[in-house]
Amino acid sequence: GPGERLPSIRDLADQVGVKAGAMRDALLDAQGKGLVKVLPRAGAFVQAVDDTPTVAALANGANGLRMQDHNLFHLLEARQLLEVACVRKAAATRRLEDLLPLRESLTEMERLAAAKTRSEFVDVDVDFHLAIATIAGNPVQVTILRTLLGLLQPHLTMLPWTEDRRTTTFGSHVGIYEALVDGDVEQAEREMHNHLQIAYDNLLKHVQSVPGVRRSAGNGSHELQ
Repeated sequence: GPGERLPSIRDLADQVGVKAGAMRDALLDAQGKGLVKVLPRAGAFVQAVDDTPTVAALANGANGLRMQDHNLFHLLEARQLLEVACVRKAAATRRLEDLLPLRESLTEMERLAAAKTRSEFVDVDVDFHLAIATIAGNPVQVTILRTLLGLLQPHLTMLPWTEDRRTTTFGSHVGIYEALVDGDVEQAEREMHNHLQIAYDNLLKHVQSVPGVRRSAGNGSHELQ
């Protein structure tokens, strides 16, 4: 709301995966539209009575991410930074009724886990994670996470949907949900970290198994030969 301090330019840039200079320009543009106020040595503060315009402005900037060629693992690292922060806050502040969308997503995941195609499961998976960010209460973080997940979704969908992967993925979501039900901040962080590490490892194995893809030395990027 009005007066709320946004994360630092460096933190915002790291979460989105852009240079600090680009994020600084975006904030200055938002200031020109009266959405935020940037104070030297103090940070950026929400100015709008309704923070929807601020979120919309950031969403427009985030859309530019989709036009860029990103290192897959940079996206995963940015996602981990953001989602761990969201799940910690959600565990600390959630009301039990807030968790109903997560419960519904788990029910749907359980149904889809038996399906041979992965795409529908990934759609529900994305909804599950966005619901956690929503509970955390920062619409800017929700916007950034939606962009990151949109960029990652095609990669997640292409993973082979084996029985072991279905069981592991569903169980990992259950662990996150149970930690949120308990309001256990540290356990929620551990469960989320482990869940995202599984995704990281699965994507790494898949990329390395694809013919014609080589790993560039030193930076973890992957290129077509």
